[in-house]
Amino acid sequence: MTAQALWSVFEHAALPQKAVLILLCAALPGVLIAAVLGARTPRNIWRRIVADLRIAGPTPGLLVGGLNSFHMGRTIQKLPFDPTLKQIAPGIFEVSTLVSLGALVGLVAVVAQIAISMREREEQAY
Repeated sequence: MTAQALWSVFEHAALPQKAVLILLCAALPGVLIAAVLGARTPRNIWRRIVADLRIAGPTPGLLVGGLNSFHMGRTIQKLPFDPTLKQIAPGIFEVSTLVSLGALVGLVAVVAQIAISMREREEQAY
């Protein structure tokens, strides 16, 4: 997904979807920062943030994407004409962007937690 495509989705999204897109885009560097701090300091709060984002990252993307597709389906159902695929493609793209970004945040958090755990094991071995 290019930055231009992501901006196009953001530009045309409704306010709740924009809020979730901002949250997910901010969560990506947030996971990495928390992982670096979690690996360098003995404080468990950073490790806890990384662990929590494994689930908390994908959840808003899935929830808002699901609600978005539900709303889109109900709207299509009520239309007096059959919309073309080109007409509904932006909505499908928005749903897939929300779900994909959420999944990416969760995946980055899983990888970060594995890296923190491996570093912890190495430190304990010495």
